[in-house]
Amino acid sequence: MCRMVEKCMQSSRFGAAHPALVGGPMTSVLYGITAIRLEGNQVTEVMMGMVDPSLEYWDLRPAPTRLVEVVDRLVEGDTIVALFPTECGTLRMGPEVKVQVLPEGIETLAPEEDRPGQRLTDLPRF
Repeated sequence: MCRMVEKCMQSSRFGAAHPALVGGPMTSVLYGITAIRLEGNQVTEVMMGMVDPSLEYWDLRPAPTRLVEVVDRLVEGDTIVALFPTECGTLRMGPEVKVQVLPEGIETLAPEEDRPGQRLTDLPRF
């Protein structure tokens, strides 16, 4: 049976767990983005939920979340990652998400690392 988030994620393949989950009590909450809404090249809204530290289920199921709320979570020090669908219906952890300021001075979201197939624009739309 497939789980919500696979245990064998990109970061753990290289012998290290996600930094938000390492060592003693967590210093931040882990959120996952499963889908996005775009206006032009700007992310305006995401489907975001709180992921359980075991990475096996949602503490808070994904719900539509405005960009300003996502930015607030990042400012508060919470960790937000992109979660990409797999062929068997599970979710695979992608890169952390950061705030990006476009040349016009508008805030949007972008992955910390630019990996092929793991850009925010590769996520499903809602």
